[in-house]
Amino acid sequence: MPNITIREIPDVLYQDIKRMAEEERRSINSQIIYGLSQYVKNEKTTEQRLEEIQKLRNTINVKGFHPTQEELKEMIEEGRP
Repeated sequence: MPNITIREIPDVLYQDIKRMAEEERRSINSQIIYGLSQYVKNEKTTEQRLEEIQKLRNTINVKGFHPTQEELKEMIEEGRP
């Protein structure tokens, strides 16, 4: 099996992984492998994400609400501090 060295892991991330490993009764190495495998299984392509967004948009039926791209951009900017 190949080996990987991970450098400069932020302390907070390391502590989170360590805590999760303890809770799941795994070694830190096993927890990292488990976390990576879960991430890879759940990773979606851009096309899949866009398809999900379009499906969600199609389920939203708000009469009279059809903002342009520019209006959407303004709404997003308004919500930012």
